[in-house]
Amino acid sequence: MTFAFLGGFEIEIFSHPLVAVLVLLGVLVLVHELGHYLVGRWCGIAVEVFSIGFGPRIFGWTSGGTDYRLSWIPLGGYVKFAGAHPSEDVPDGLKGIAFRDASLKARAATIFAGPLANFLLAIVVYMVLGMAGIQHPPPVIGEVIDGSPAEQAGIRYGDRFVKIGDEPITTWRDLERIISQSAEKPLSISVLRGNETLQIPLTPGSVEVEVMSGKKEKIGRAGIALGRQPSVVTVVGPETTAHASGLKTGDRVVAAIVDGAMQRITCYADLGAAALVAHAKGQSLDLRVVTAAPPSSTAASDAKKLAEAPVGPERGVVLPVATATFTPSGKPDADARILLRALGLRDSQLTVAEATETLKDVLHPRDVLLKFNGQDLRDLYHLREQLIANQSPTAALTLMRDFAVSDVTVNLKGIEAQKPEGRVTIYTLPVLFWGQPEEPEPLIEIYENPVLALGYGLRETWDQTLSLVGNVASLFTGDIPLKALGGPMLIAKVAGDSAKRGWQTFLTSMALISINLGLLNLFPIPVLDGGQLVLMGAEGVRRRPLREAAVENFQKVGFAMILALVVLATYNDLSRFWKSMLESVVGIFQ
Repeated sequence: MTFAFLGGFEIEIFSHPLVAVLVLLGVLVLVHELGHYLVGRWCGIAVEVFSIGFGPRIFGWTSGGTDYRLSWIPLGGYVKFAGAHPSEDVPDGLKGIAFRDASLKARAATIFAGPLANFLLAIVVYMVLGMAGIQHPPPVIGEVIDGSPAEQAGIRYGDRFVKIGDEPITTWRDLERIISQSAEKPLSISVLRGNETLQIPLTPGSVEVEVMSGKKEKIGRAGIALGRQPSVVTVVGPETTAHASGLKTGDRVVAAIVDGAMQRITCYADLGAAALVAHAKGQSLDLRVVTAAPPSSTAASDAKKLAEAPVGPERGVVLPVATATFTPSGKPDADARILLRALGLRDSQLTVAEATETLKDVLHPRDVLLKFNGQDLRDLYHLREQLIANQSPTAALTLMRDFAVSDVTVNLKGIEAQKPEGRVTIYTLPVLFWGQPEEPEPLIEIYENPVLALGYGLRETWDQTLSLVGNVASLFTGDIPLKALGGPMLIAKVAGDSAKRGWQTFLTSMALISINLGLLNLFPIPVLDGGQLVLMGAEGVRRRPLREAAVENFQKVGFAMILALVVLATYNDLSRFWKSMLESVVGIFQ
């Protein structure tokens, strides 16, 4: 989220974790306490204090005897109803009856209204998102991994999944969900290829992944990817056809003349398809090429812009495709890769575009990674697997620079992560590659009709509530460790990170945390709303108020439970973020 002022300067105010969490918690607490307040006043109950935040009062005003205030500690809020305790009376000048004198139904409705308001907020937020348009990645294949189950089944780049079995596929997430749940199970796939719908049998492979509990579970993998490889090429040798034609590593092919017709080249697969056609017709391939921007001229965080930004004018390159010795296998995606390799080309997903400051002396732009710790690298996915398996802060790389192969040792970047067994360090390679996958244009799901938008809001809120209930149950069973609990610091990080990604992501986080807040407050824990509802339920069964001593003891137990949860969540937060917090503090004095 940004605010523009002074002729184009921007302040990303909500992207700061502190500001973002204050806005997020402020809205959630205001809505929650407003629920209590409005229903309480509707039931005629007197309200002494309506506070956003705890602790000393910053400022506020008094109206009708009620003190409306903003307090210093922005980690919650409260509504103080007059006469909630048997020893309290309604102060003079305050409108309404004592809380204890209200009917049992009125008191229960007042308490339940807080969590209900949080669920209603989530519904409204999802309605707004639905009416603004929800972006979904389309179920279109951007890449088929070499040798994968998908390639063996005959799935190709550009195929759009329509159905799996009898279940319609509308987004990439539908596709991922079903395949991940179908390890080694035969599936009947319906794909749209051009204007033709094909039925393809596919049996996903399986991989073991570690879940939150630390257990290993098998999930299905088909070997398909959403992102497409950009048409930035890497030339693999000085004696190759590609090098002789004038192509250079870092060139982006933007168009090709195939059989007399100009075709736009949007990705590496398009280039391979054009090469196959030219080879089959015994022709050369007339390419239109630009030199992609050098890394220093483009922000490293924007991989797509880095790959697409041209430097200098477009130039023509004639690639004599027909001279390549190549026998088609009948698998177009694999054949395209083999043909381009025969011409001396490969994609640039392992070609360095820019390295961080610590690696700039070791890795240079246009270096091509060939091996990681002695293992041949096939693609970015294989590199990721090698990094996950690696537990050393250094790695041995084999690379090609100016067609010469050499070995180097690099220092990896350690990232602290929380796992069931405790805190671990995951080592990453801080390099931006020229061939970062580019995702296709998303599908936009829009609910212009408010009634349909309300239905979407209700469905999303219900689904997320069920998911959260399942997660809470997993905490009690041990399937999710208590170390997964987070507190204010985690909320601040989620708020700040989501705000950086835009208002829609920020609102989505707000809806999820609002559901969390509403659900948590309904737990039958003393002090929380759910605990008070339990007391009122007991009062209804007994048909008379509970003894004051019993209520006080119940509240003391609740306070101890809440304090333990706060301490645990804060400890987990500190164990997650102590290093980054320390670096921030040290940075202030540098």
